[in-house]
Amino acid sequence: MRQTITLPRRWNVGEKAGICQALLLSTALVALVAPMAHAQEEPSIETIEVTGTRSTIRNSIEVKRDSAAIVDALSADDIGDLPALSIGEALETLTGASSHREQGGATEISIRGLGPFLGSTVINGREATNGSGDRSVNFSQFPSELFNKLAIYKTQQANLIEGGVSGQIALETLKPLEYGKRRIQGEIKANYNPDNNNISPRERDFGYRGTLSYVDQFDLGSLGKFGLSIGAQRNVTTNPEQEARSTSTFRDCRNDPSRDGDGVFRDNNNCDSGGGNLDLVADENGVVPDENAPFVMAASSRSFRQNITDDDRDSVFGAFQWRPTDRWDINFDIQYSDRVFTEVRNDLVFAENRRIDEPGFVRDGKFDVPLTVGEFGSLQTFTNNQRIETNSTYQERLEEYVGGGLGLSYMLTDRLIVSLDASYSRTERRENIIQTRLQSEPVDIFGNPVPGAADNGRVETATLIGQNGSDIHNFFVRNFDVTDHDLFADAARTRVDLNQFRNNEIKAIRGDFDYETGWGLINNIEGGMRYSKLEFNSVPQIRDEFTFDDSAIAAVSQACRFGSFPESGFLTSVSGGQPLITNFDDDGNVIAQGTGNGFAAFDPLCLAEQFLGSTPQIPDPAQDIANVDVTENTIAGYMQANYAGELGDLPVRGNFGLRIVRTKVESTGLRGELFIVPGAEPGEIADIDVDTSTVTEVVGGGTYTKFLPSLNAVFDLRDDLLVRGAVYRALSRPDPDSLGFGRSFSGITDDSEGETDISNVVALATANGNPFTDPLMSWNFDAAIEWYPNDDTILALGTYYKRFDGGFDTVGQIEEFLIDGQALQTVVTTTETTGNTSEIIGMEITAAHRFSYLPGPLSGLGAKISYNYADSNFEFEDGQFGEGVVLVDGEERRRAGIIPPAEIFGFSKHVLSAQLYYQIGRLIFRASTNTAANISSNLFRRREIFVSSVILACLKCASLMI
Repeated sequence: MRQTITLPRRWNVGEKAGICQALLLSTALVALVAPMAHAQEEPSIETIEVTGTRSTIRNSIEVKRDSAAIVDALSADDIGDLPALSIGEALETLTGASSHREQGGATEISIRGLGPFLGSTVINGREATNGSGDRSVNFSQFPSELFNKLAIYKTQQANLIEGGVSGQIALETLKPLEYGKRRIQGEIKANYNPDNNNISPRERDFGYRGTLSYVDQFDLGSLGKFGLSIGAQRNVTTNPEQEARSTSTFRDCRNDPSRDGDGVFRDNNNCDSGGGNLDLVADENGVVPDENAPFVMAASSRSFRQNITDDDRDSVFGAFQWRPTDRWDINFDIQYSDRVFTEVRNDLVFAENRRIDEPGFVRDGKFDVPLTVGEFGSLQTFTNNQRIETNSTYQERLEEYVGGGLGLSYMLTDRLIVSLDASYSRTERRENIIQTRLQSEPVDIFGNPVPGAADNGRVETATLIGQNGSDIHNFFVRNFDVTDHDLFADAARTRVDLNQFRNNEIKAIRGDFDYETGWGLINNIEGGMRYSKLEFNSVPQIRDEFTFDDSAIAAVSQACRFGSFPESGFLTSVSGGQPLITNFDDDGNVIAQGTGNGFAAFDPLCLAEQFLGSTPQIPDPAQDIANVDVTENTIAGYMQANYAGELGDLPVRGNFGLRIVRTKVESTGLRGELFIVPGAEPGEIADIDVDTSTVTEVVGGGTYTKFLPSLNAVFDLRDDLLVRGAVYRALSRPDPDSLGFGRSFSGITDDSEGETDISNVVALATANGNPFTDPLMSWNFDAAIEWYPNDDTILALGTYYKRFDGGFDTVGQIEEFLIDGQALQTVVTTTETTGNTSEIIGMEITAAHRFSYLPGPLSGLGAKISYNYADSNFEFEDGQFGEGVVLVDGEERRRAGIIPPAEIFGFSKHVLSAQLYYQIGRLIFRASTNTAANISSNLFRRREIFVSSVILACLKCASLMI
C-alpha cells in the first residue's frame, strides 16, 4: 500500500500531523434593489436584522431545532454568505463532519468520522456524480457562493434517497421566488499561499475568486410569476505540496538466516518475488507453511516529491422558478463546473528498494547500518545496493461536471400535492501524465567516472525510517551527489500516459405525493417512486513509452535542467533535524555537496519535447481486459407518515415510514489472449497487454431487494429543551469502480522493473471489482438531548449505535490466462460481502453561544464548538496480506494473514470543529479549525492526524439601497 505524507511549508507539524492553513481577505460590494414596483407598501415596522456569521449560526440552530430528524445545517439568508472557501470547508464546520484534503482543499466529506464510503450526497434532492469512481462527491469543485443551504441528515427518513449509513449531505441552491427580492452581487476574494515564497522561480503567488450573481422576480400577469437566479465564478489558485513516499507494491520477504539463499539471504540480495516470499496458503492438510515465519515488508521504491500546482475552475449555476398559478410550481436548475488542474513534479527515486543486504553481509564500503524490523515486518533500518533516479512529471487533470433537473409540483386539491422530478448528473475526468526518467550510471553525461556508482549503476545506500524524531525516511549514500544533474546519465525513458479516463452518469425520475390527512396525530402522508440509472465506465492507464540512447542525454539534460532545486526548506519540518540525504565518502566523512534536502530537478515538458523532437501526444482510450463498464438500475418506493401532537401533556413530532429498494447490477468485462511486451533489456518484461482483435465480452452482476424502515421522534420537554430518538435501517452500496468485471496485472509498475519470469508477473493478477457484491447493511439507533436557551445558543449531546449485518472479505480463485500461447494459472483476488457482523458506537456534542451580554465591543464575540467520538470493530482484510480464502482446484483453502485487518476507509475516532467570530455591524472576523484523528499502530493502519485551519476576514465595505 502506498504511504504518502503530504505536508505544507513553514508551519510546525506534530508527530504524523498535517496542518493546512489559508488566509483569505474578502471585500464585497453589494447592490440591493427594492422589491418590484407593483408591490404594495407595507406599514413601517421597526426590525432588527441579524446578518453575517451570527445569522448563519443562528439559522443553523433554528434548522436543527425544527427538524424531525437529527440534522446539522448551514443556512444563509443571502447567496454568497456561507462562511467558507468551498462547500467542503463549509461542511467541515458542522458537527461530526471532516474531510479528506487534496491539493490544499477539502474534497470528500466523512460524516461522524465514518469515512466518505458510508455517506451519500444530493444536490437539490438529486444524486450527484464524481470522477473518482466512488459515490462520494468532490466538494472542492463547488463554490460556496453558489449555494445557500447545506445540511447533513444523520438519521434517515423514508423520503430520503437511500445510500448513506453514516448520513446524507444535502446541498441546495437558492429558489428565486422564495428569495423574494432583486439582488445583483459582485464579489472578489484574493488568496495568498505563503508556500510559494519558498519556490523559485516564483509561480503564481496570489490567486483569486471572482463571483457574479443575479437574482430577480417578474410578474408575468396572466402567466403568473417567474424568478431566476444565475451566477458564475472563476477560481484560480495554487497548492504546492511536499511528499515523502513509498510505492504501493509491497512484498513480504523471509527474514530467516537458517534458510540460506532465501529471502533477504538470497545470493543476489533481492527481497522480491520468487523464492523469497512467504507461502501463506494452506496445503491439503490445512497447514500453512509460513504462517509464523519471520519476514520483512519491502516497498519497491521510496522517493521524495516536490511539486508545484495550478488549479483553475470555472463554475456556473442557474435556477428558474415559474408559478403560472397558485397551484403550480415549476423549478429548473443546472450546475456546471470545469476544472483544469496541472502539476509539475520533481521526484528523487531510490529504486530497487527491495535489494536489501542481509545482516552481516560484507561489501566494500558497506554502511554499518543493521537490518532492523518493526511491527508487522515494517523496515526501520537497512542497507541497499540500488539505482537512483530522477522522475520529472507533468500532469494535468481535466474534469467537467454538469448536473441539474426539472421539478413540477401541482396542488391537486387543497390537501393533496403531487410532484414529478427528472434529473441528470454527469462527470467526465481525463488525467494525462508525461514523465521522463533519468537514472544513475557508472559514468556521467560526459563520460567521466562516477565514484559512487558500480558498473551496473547501483549506489550503496542506507535507509533510516523514523529516526531521531523523523516522520519519514532518511538516506545515506556513498559518493553520489544527488544534486548533480550530470550524474543521471542512463536509461532515459519518456512515458506518455492517458492515466485516467472515467465517465460517470446518473439519470433519474421520481414521482411523489403529499396528502394532508387531518387524522389527529398524523398530519400528512408522503409517498412516491423513483427510478435511477447509473452508468460508469473507465479504462486503465494507456501508455506510450519511448526509450533513448545514452548519447542523447547530455544535450537534453543541459537544455532542460533547473539551475537549483526549486524549493527551499523542503521537508525540513519532518526530517528529524537531519538532512534527507547525506553523502559520505569511502572513509565515512560527510561530503557537503549532495548532503541536504534538495536534488537535481528538470523541466518535464522540456525533457519530453527534446527527447521526442515534438510535443508528446496523449494516447487514445483502448479496449483492455481491465476495463470497467457498469450499469446499475434502481427502483425505490416509499411511504412516510409525519406526525405532530401530544402524548398526554408531552408534545411530540416526527415521522415513520418504509422505503423499499431493488437494484440490479450489470457489469461487462473483456477477455482475450494476452501477450508479453518486451522490456528494454533482453528477456525483461515491460508489461502484459491484450490482443484487442480477439476480445470477447463477459457479463456478470447481481440483484438485491432491501427494506429500509425508519422512525424519528422529537419530544419537547420544555420550550427550550427537547429529546430526540431514531431507529432506522440503512444501506451503503459498493462503489461503481468496485463492481467491474475486468482483470489486471500489478506486477509491472513504474518502480518494479527488470522482471524476467512471467509466472511472477501473472501471480499478481487481481480482479477489477466484483459485480456480485451486495451493499453494506446496518441497523441504526440514535438519541439526543438538546437545550436552546436563546436564539444564539445551543447545547446538544447525542449518542448513536450502528450494527452492520455484513462485512467484506478477500477471496481468491484460480483462473487460467493464455499468454503468448502459454496457459498459466494464477490466483485472482477479489472482494465479496459476507455475513460478518460489526458495530460502531459514538457520541457527539455541539455548543454555540454569542457573548452579547459582554460590555461594549466585546458583545460581538461568538463561538461554536463540536466534537464527535466513534469506536468500531469493523474489519477489512488486506487483499494481499490479510486473512482470506483461496480456491485451489475448486477447494477452499485458508490464506493466513500477516498484517491485521484495517478499519473503515477514512475512519476517524475523533472529529473536532471550532469556530470563533467577532461581528460588529458589517465588520466580521471569523476563524475556524477542524481536526480528525484516528490512532492506529501498524504499517498499513498508520496514526493519521489531519488538521485544517481557515481564517477569514470579511469587510462588507459598502451597501447601497436604491
